[in-house]
Amino acid sequence: MKKHTFIYWLFLLPSLLGVALFYVFPFLFSLYYAAVDNLGDMRFAGLENFADTLSNPLFQQAAGNTLLFIGLCVPLGMVLALFLSICLQRMGRGRVPATLALLIPLVVPSGSIVYFWKVLFDQNGLLRKLLLQAGFSHEIVFQNSWAMGILVAVFLWKNVSYNIVLFWSGLVWIPKTYYEQIALEGAGAWRQFINVTWVYLSPTTFVVLLMSIVNSFKVFKEIYMLYGPYPSTDIYMLQHYMNNQFQSLSLPQLCSGAYILFLAVSLVLLVLFRLQKRVTDTYQ
Repeated sequence: MKKHTFIYWLFLLPSLLGVALFYVFPFLFSLYYAAVDNLGDMRFAGLENFADTLSNPLFQQAAGNTLLFIGLCVPLGMVLALFLSICLQRMGRGRVPATLALLIPLVVPSGSIVYFWKVLFDQNGLLRKLLLQAGFSHEIVFQNSWAMGILVAVFLWKNVSYNIVLFWSGLVWIPKTYYEQIALEGAGAWRQFINVTWVYLSPTTFVVLLMSIVNSFKVFKEIYMLYGPYPSTDIYMLQHYMNNQFQSLSLPQLCSGAYILFLAVSLVLLVLFRLQKRVTDTYQ
C-alpha cells in the first residue's frame, strides 16, 4: 500500500469505525430480531414477520401515505427550487437580499418554529379561522385531507432552500458561451433551457432527487410536533409505524418493517442510478 493511500485510510478510519459501530452492526444484528417470533421464547419464525408486516393494514396505510407524500413533495420541491435558482441567477439588483431570504430556512432550526406552524395549521389555528371567515363550510375546513397539503407545505419550506443551493452550484458551472452559441442559432429561452441547462444540469438534478427522497423520510419530527404520535390516518407515515412499534417493544415487527423499507429504498436508488448512467452515456 502506498504511503499516501495509507494516510487517507488513517484519516477515514475514525469515521468508518463510528458508522460501523452505530449503524452497520446494529442494522445487521436487527435481522436476528426480524427472524424471531417474539422477545420471550425467541422462536425462529423465518419470513413470518415480514409476511405479517406486509399484510398489516396499518403498515399498508403508512406505506401508501408515505408514497403519496414523496410523490407530491419531491417533484414540487425540485421544480420550485430549479425555478427559483434560475430566477436568482438572472436577477440584477436585489439578488443578495432575495438569496438571503430564500436561504433562511437552512439556518433556522425547524423545532424552534413549530409553534409558528401550530398557530397557522392547528385544529383551531389561524388558517382554518381565515377559511371559515372567507365563507368555506365547516366540513371543508376541518376535513383531514388538508393535513397532507400542510405537510407538503412544511416540507417545501424546509427543504427547497437546500435544493436551491445544489441547483445554484450546478448552474454556475455551465459556461455562458453555450448559451451564446445556441442563441446565435435562433434558440429561444425554452430551447436554451432544454438543450443546455437541463442537459448539463442532469448530474446535479440526480443528486437533488436523491437528497429530496432521503429528506422526505425526515419529516417525522414536524408531524410529531404538530399532530402527536397518532395523527389521522391520512398522514400516518412509516415513521409513525416504526416509532409506535418501538414504543410498544414490538421489535420483530419493527425490524421486519425496517428491512422492508430498506429493500424498497435500495431498489428505487438502484433504478435511479441506472437511469442516471444511461442519461450520462447518452450525452457523452
